[in-house]
Amino acid sequence: MLFNWKNSLLIKHAIGEDVTKQLLTIDQQSMSLAQANQLLNRVVDRATKKLYPTVNFEQTTPAQRRELIKETNSEQTIFKDSELTERLADIRSDLLTQQLLTFTKRPYVGYQLLIKQEAATKKQLQATLMADGQDLERLEDLEQGLLEKYSPLQQEKITRAVKDLRTIQAVKQVIQIQYREVLKRAFPKGNLDDLSIVKQEQAYTAVMYYDPSLKPCPVKTLKQWQEHPPLVFTSQEHQLGLAYLSGQLSLDQLENRNLQRVLKHDGTKQIFLGECQSDPTIKTSQIEAVQKQLKAQQARDDQYRKAKIEHYQPLNYKAVSPSYYLKTAFSDAIMAALYARDEDYLRKQQLRGLKDTEWEMTKKKRQHQTRNRHEDGGMHL
Repeated sequence: MLFNWKNSLLIKHAIGEDVTKQLLTIDQQSMSLAQANQLLNRVVDRATKKLYPTVNFEQTTPAQRRELIKETNSEQTIFKDSELTERLADIRSDLLTQQLLTFTKRPYVGYQLLIKQEAATKKQLQATLMADGQDLERLEDLEQGLLEKYSPLQQEKITRAVKDLRTIQAVKQVIQIQYREVLKRAFPKGNLDDLSIVKQEQAYTAVMYYDPSLKPCPVKTLKQWQEHPPLVFTSQEHQLGLAYLSGQLSLDQLENRNLQRVLKHDGTKQIFLGECQSDPTIKTSQIEAVQKQLKAQQARDDQYRKAKIEHYQPLNYKAVSPSYYLKTAFSDAIMAALYARDEDYLRKQQLRGLKDTEWEMTKKKRQHQTRNRHEDGGMHL
């Protein structure tokens, strides 16, 4: 609400109205919200330490601890031992689902759409501004009275465009934060600035599937995943998941919360189907039928979105095996970024690079010797 209010006030400011007092009120309310948020975290942390001294703060987030205390209060019970472990796992899964679905089930697709919408909006806005010799750079500061010279119709167009651009930027930031928060916990020594949004999406989807508790993932574990992708679900859960995807079961009929979460997200759904293909108890024809059904549904959804959403472009995950996905998602370039400050990994990479260089030099030397023998009339091996 504060964001939308401030958006409107900044436009009024640019048109020439004095909104100083209102902007000051917004800043004060934003500060009050931040202070209340910090206070709530302190209260929750004190309650957690008192009621649950065994909870590891390094392995839980403030949001998870809030939910734990909220559920403790609503149920009027203190969870113990395995019940506490299961409750924290459920809370973690539920919060993850909420975060994934806050804006879109497909964050990468949504991000690409936002980029197209942003470019088109800037183009339209630039055309309107140029009528009076203005440009987008001046508009970024939104000086008071900057838009006074424009007609009411032009002001309306500019107002709508600026609001849209600020909203697009805010949503893009939320998606970027979601990727970074997940990847930073799984790869705490990584340098995510070196990864494009495409590469972040690939790694993010793999982590969502294979490491939903977001424990730090060492190089050794990732290499093992690539060589032998772990089975996350049992044969019975494979059957239940396929039954849901084919429309025979509803989502709430699946008891496994992790399975529910995986099947809600397009990327993890494809990895699940790949895992089902390695299950000897499941017929290939059963998986193919589900894939055909999903593809038809995707086509219908894409057609609907194209009709309703300007600049929409279909982007769907391909059906791949878990092994192929993991090797692609964690290529050498991505690994170098994710383990940028891991000394052991960097040392091995440097050693490997040195060996590759030595091998190339030896190869060129052999080629040179062979070429000289050939030119001298010797045997060309």
